[in-house]
Amino acid sequence: MTQTVYKSWFSNFEPFSDGTFVETELGMIPSGWTIGYLADLIEIRYGKDHKKLPNGDIPIYGSGGLMRHVTSALYTGESVLIPRKGTLSNVMYVDEAFWTVDTMFYSIMKVKGIAKYVHQFMLSKDLVSMNAGSAVPSMTTDILNRMPIIIPPEEVLVEFEAVTAPMYQKMLFNKRENQILAELRDTLLPKLMSGEIDLSQILS
Repeated sequence: MTQTVYKSWFSNFEPFSDGTFVETELGMIPSGWTIGYLADLIEIRYGKDHKKLPNGDIPIYGSGGLMRHVTSALYTGESVLIPRKGTLSNVMYVDEAFWTVDTMFYSIMKVKGIAKYVHQFMLSKDLVSMNAGSAVPSMTTDILNRMPIIIPPEEVLVEFEAVTAPMYQKMLFNKRENQILAELRDTLLPKLMSGEIDLSQILS
């Protein structure tokens, strides 16, 4: 749903079709909008090693997704995580305390309320085709920072945030629920396999 809204607003410009448009390097855009670079909106930072961190409640993300939970956070708040090595297509949005390893960039927003817009922008791009590696697929800060991006007026971004925020809240709720179910499965399955828990007694 969020991708549909993003495409409608920022690719097809359907809500703004009655206004005037101007020609830019990215094609026709509504008058009053500008073209910038991703570096204008976010600061991209490298993840760090996690091996010495004790287990805890804060998630660690790599380019493959969730890895484990630890006691320390590398950053807290809204961020768009962008793969640096490995699975380049796994762009993620987070809004919590987290840690990223060196295969995953994290980002700090330079503009208030821009994270969801940047997330949808990154999802719309084929990062795999921008691969800068040879043996291992890789992404660089130079490639990301130089990506041209449409920058709508502040009031449009505020409205996009208001429309998509409930959708993101639902996604985050579903993700946390899936994590709880996965942890429950991982706890119970070994006990069922070993006979420590007798399923027949529970069902009876």
